[in-house]
Amino acid sequence: MPQGVSGFGNTVMQVIDTDRDTHLEFIFTTYGSWPPYVYIFELHLPNDWQVDSVPLVGGDLLWDSGDFDNDGLYDLALQFHIETPSLADGIMIYESVDSFSYPTEEVWRDTVGFPLVTPICVHDIDQDGLPEIAKVCGYYTDLEIYESIGNNLYEHVTTVITAATHTSMSTLAFGDFDSDNQNEFVWGYSGGEYSIWECTGNNTYQEVLLQQLPTLNIRDCFSVPDADGDGKMEFVVKGYVIPSAEIHAFIFEATGDNTYEIIKTFTLWGGDYYGGYSDVGDVDGDSIPEIALEGRQTIHIIKAAGNDSFYVWETLPGNVSGSSVRVYDVDGNGLSEVIISGNNQTKIYEYQVGIAEDNESSRPLNTMEVHPNPFKNILDIRFDAQYEGEITVNVYDVSGRLIKNLHCGSIQGNEMFTWQGDDNDGRQTPQGVYFVRIEYPGLEQILCEKIIRMK
Repeated sequence: MPQGVSGFGNTVMQVIDTDRDTHLEFIFTTYGSWPPYVYIFELHLPNDWQVDSVPLVGGDLLWDSGDFDNDGLYDLALQFHIETPSLADGIMIYESVDSFSYPTEEVWRDTVGFPLVTPICVHDIDQDGLPEIAKVCGYYTDLEIYESIGNNLYEHVTTVITAATHTSMSTLAFGDFDSDNQNEFVWGYSGGEYSIWECTGNNTYQEVLLQQLPTLNIRDCFSVPDADGDGKMEFVVKGYVIPSAEIHAFIFEATGDNTYEIIKTFTLWGGDYYGGYSDVGDVDGDSIPEIALEGRQTIHIIKAAGNDSFYVWETLPGNVSGSSVRVYDVDGNGLSEVIISGNNQTKIYEYQVGIAEDNESSRPLNTMEVHPNPFKNILDIRFDAQYEGEITVNVYDVSGRLIKNLHCGSIQGNEMFTWQGDDNDGRQTPQGVYFVRIEYPGLEQILCEKIIRMK
């Protein structure tokens, strides 16, 4: 397994087949060391990692990848720092020398801004077939946008200046969120402000919304391709509050042309650093994307329970100082792996469907039934256990907050549990959507049922 992103998760890992040999590369940067290096690890399934290229001296931070100049060769977008002039920052492009090589040749660079850790995001915002390269400029409240004018040639096409009063520091969420056939991008700032910009023509942009959120240090804005199945894209704005160590994640959806509402807010514990970057993908193979929300010490997998309803479905260990999370179907089996890189390590997780086979025959599964559902006062939970062992039975609300622990201990067969709609402090819960979750660590099995309480 490659060592992964170093430093504080202040970069975005790339998962891409740049040399077109059907083997994916995991491309990392080593922020914080000098000279900085970019490492390319190639995965030969099932678990053979090959460093097929010499580590190349590159920028401090790797941010994006793709064919930026439409020449059929893969490019990498990196941020670099230089000593002369002092405190100078820049953007550089590496490219493959041919269709069968890694992007190890520097083909272009420009100097812009201060050497603060700020993202570079690439997307065809104005839908002209040429992706824009957007460089967030740190101490400034502006965004420098470049576009290809030919093979390995790029020009500065515009400077986007926000009316926000705090410094810019976040990644950008891209998409036609309000379905008006014009792309928007979402941009966050250190003081909790966020703005939405709309492309009004070729390389022209207008700030259509600037608002304050109850958070700070927004570093992570990303798109979600309709996780709740209502035909609308969502986007997420994530902030960190220091020293309370809280993470605030706001899920937005459009209500009309250039009008948006927050449909879900999560407040989670994260740690004392700004953290890294999240991703989205189909983790459980149901063709509906999940949100892999980076939370420093924990990665929160968020699912939709219905229209505008989301909950924390699962958690995975983060890399303490901040992680770069990618969701990608590495082995092509229909289940996207959650790849977590940071703090000099990389971990890969895949959702387990059912129970693995033992001696060429499938073991019987534990099952759960809830009745009645919806319920008013009493909910019966029947657990048909095929094996003895330790289990926990908990009730959660849609935000993933623990409401009631019904059981924690051993079982010796089929069990019946009852929930009377109260929380752990004995208070009655309001009507709404909840989830009963049974964890059976001995078999690494988790059962979860959505329930509805009515009054």
